[in-house]
Amino acid sequence: MDSPTSQITELEKGNSGQSNSWTTSTSCSQIAPLSPIQLSPLRKILQWRPWKISMKDPNRKSNVNNFQATSTSCSSIVPLSPGRLFPLRKILQCRPWKITIKDPNRKSNIRILDDKYRGYRSLSTFLDSDENFMLYRRFGYLHSRLLLRKQDKLRKLEAELDEFDEEDANGTLQQRRLLMSRDCDEAADRREPEGTRTRTMILDDIEENLAKYDEWILKAQKMVALNRPAARDFKSVEAYIFDKKPLVDEECGFIYQQEDLITLRDGREMALLDSFTEKMLQLFHCSLLQSIFCSKADRQKTNDPNLHYYSKDRKDYFTTALLTLVLLCLLILPVFIMYRFTVLNNLDATYTSSIGLLLIFTLVFSAVLSLFTQAKRHEIFGAAAAYCAVLVVFISNIPGAK
Repeated sequence: MDSPTSQITELEKGNSGQSNSWTTSTSCSQIAPLSPIQLSPLRKILQWRPWKISMKDPNRKSNVNNFQATSTSCSSIVPLSPGRLFPLRKILQCRPWKITIKDPNRKSNIRILDDKYRGYRSLSTFLDSDENFMLYRRFGYLHSRLLLRKQDKLRKLEAELDEFDEEDANGTLQQRRLLMSRDCDEAADRREPEGTRTRTMILDDIEENLAKYDEWILKAQKMVALNRPAARDFKSVEAYIFDKKPLVDEECGFIYQQEDLITLRDGREMALLDSFTEKMLQLFHCSLLQSIFCSKADRQKTNDPNLHYYSKDRKDYFTTALLTLVLLCLLILPVFIMYRFTVLNNLDATYTSSIGLLLIFTLVFSAVLSLFTQAKRHEIFGAAAAYCAVLVVFISNIPGAK
């Protein structure tokens, strides 16, 4: 009889012939290690270090072949290549506050207004120094004269064409047929002797002259649509030409054709407010206001103490803030005044005064919209109605009101 030990040995020998995928031991030390492909997701998670940015070094290269499959410690995981960290490094190394070193050669080229170059050069520099000074003649009289000339040419051609049509309409059946067919008319014209005036020649002349006339009409329309210069801009340019005399009297006389002058500047919404701002700056001109409203580039345009340039952007900021303050006062001030009337507890006087304030402030609000903006009439009407409704709501909430 066999011993138990020999039976176990024979059983082990019998199982050794089966598949090698099963093991007879369950200890952790004998588990098969994971392959590098299976460890790749884990390696990416363990090596995610966004705070650590490595420098590019040609000697530091990842060597996948040296990966030890029998070890799963973090020290043997291959680090990410610098190329994979390049997008992240660009984000973390972004320094918008970093200012480059100023180079004296990197300066904007500003054309300076100097009396040394007095003539067309100085006048051109002055007109180009500010968009408000771009004043030129429209030559409206010459446009009208040429348009009348072209118009009369077309009138004569039209009368000549009517004569041909009238003659054929009162002629024979064959002549009347010429009015009904373009091919027959052109064929009859080709049979006419050379040098004879035909209807086809008249239509060709009309086409040529009418195209030129239409072109001139559209150009004249664009010229008329251009804005007239403001009074303050005209005075500034006229004063410069009169004081500096860059041209001879005959050639600088265009500035006195005030009715024929146009400006290349587009119309702005707050033209009156801009004019008020410039008048105040001229009236209270001082070094403090010049430092606030004049940029460094504007101060470099001229060295004339009597000529001052104000930055357009800074003036626009100031006028926008001033208009916002005015509109805020128009909304808050009537409400505050009516509230003070309500505190007096005199309802009859409160109602009468509130209605009067409503009318006055609604009128002022409409005037501000019409003067300082380019709102259309129906837009002004709608805004005034909404403003009045706000004040009426406050009046209806007065204590004791029914």
